[in-house]
Amino acid sequence: MSHSNGVTPPNGVTPPNVIAPLAAKAKGGYSLEREFYCDDTVFAADVEQVVGRKWLVAGHVDRVRDKGDYFLFKVGHESIIIVRSDESTISAFYNVCRHRGSLICTESQGKVARLTCGYHAWTYGLDGALLAARLMPADFSKKDNGLHRCHVRVFYGFIFINLSDQEPVDFDASFGDLAPYLDFHGFADAKIAYSKSYPTSANWKLIVENFVECYHCGPAHPEFCSMHPPEALIAFGAGPSSGPADAVEKYLPTVQAWERRAATLGRPIGTVDDGPTSSHLRLLLQRTIRDGYESETQDGRPASSLMGKRLGFDQGRMYLSFSPFSQLVATNDFAVLFLFTPRGPMQTDVDLYWLVDGKATQVDVERMIWGWDRTTLQDKEITENNQTGILSKRYQPGRYSEHERRVVTFHQWYFSQFGHALTAHESA
Repeated sequence: MSHSNGVTPPNGVTPPNVIAPLAAKAKGGYSLEREFYCDDTVFAADVEQVVGRKWLVAGHVDRVRDKGDYFLFKVGHESIIIVRSDESTISAFYNVCRHRGSLICTESQGKVARLTCGYHAWTYGLDGALLAARLMPADFSKKDNGLHRCHVRVFYGFIFINLSDQEPVDFDASFGDLAPYLDFHGFADAKIAYSKSYPTSANWKLIVENFVECYHCGPAHPEFCSMHPPEALIAFGAGPSSGPADAVEKYLPTVQAWERRAATLGRPIGTVDDGPTSSHLRLLLQRTIRDGYESETQDGRPASSLMGKRLGFDQGRMYLSFSPFSQLVATNDFAVLFLFTPRGPMQTDVDLYWLVDGKATQVDVERMIWGWDRTTLQDKEITENNQTGILSKRYQPGRYSEHERRVVTFHQWYFSQFGHALTAHESA
């Protein structure tokens, strides 16, 4: 097996058994074998069996408010055009001309009246229909040569796409129960106040593993830790089931008391903690931030006005994971959308979008991004260091702490996508 940064084999040529022998060696409670983090054929299997079958958040509707607005969402080898076709329709098309396969849109975002390939000027409408193809034979059918569509759904302002060749997993069954929380936060009418990309030279699984544990928070993230109660980080730092059971039991009364207060201000209360056999491994956790803080900023003061249907600042925050690839953290006055998009065996796009209420008139951007910008830069460094170390001949899977329980759940979910089970750990 190779572990270069070379070209990933296209879908359909991945050896069907590439995961099986590696899965047989994996142990629950330990990090994975090297190949899972750097091998080309494993990455191709990931794209085919995992990434390509999930509903991925591609962005927010604020990026395509007006007819003709578009942006490109790139995942693996695919480039997807997300475009506002008309006032009520957002479409998703593969960025592949039906003539000879050239890219149609080469700029990452823009505004167009039509989609025109720069190679031979084949022109498509915003609905994907082929409008013009010069000097073609008489029997050529424009009707049969429209752009290939990608599955797309818009849900409370978030644009989801799915690369499945067949009918994808039912969207409403997968995410419908999240509607009250997204509605309360006002995401359908929110606007993007700031965005930033943090391309990371690490496998997507390392990005996810890092995000779903807070064992590293103390050593690596002083800014993040400064905004949260230490006992909360130990118990729920990376969501439910992420911390030791005794820490959860100790902190639970604080959370329950906060839930009662927050409910009086209109916040819907609830938790989602999907298991490894779920389709998307969703997660929802709401808890307190640092005592006396109204927002996740350096000094705890708000950076913008209240979002959505809030009746007042409730000193809480929400962490919602649509899937391992799409995460959302919301405090009272702003939210941050995290997109972890696999691009190669050791390359992942990490993109952050800071959202505020659609009616917000004043936003202190510098104070708003302070915590998560620094934290994400730190995550970029530590995951790239992790990736580099894994390439050493001395790397071997290491034992997880009690604070990394959610990583084990993620591994179980990952293997279940291939029909494999993760064996229990052996004593080290």
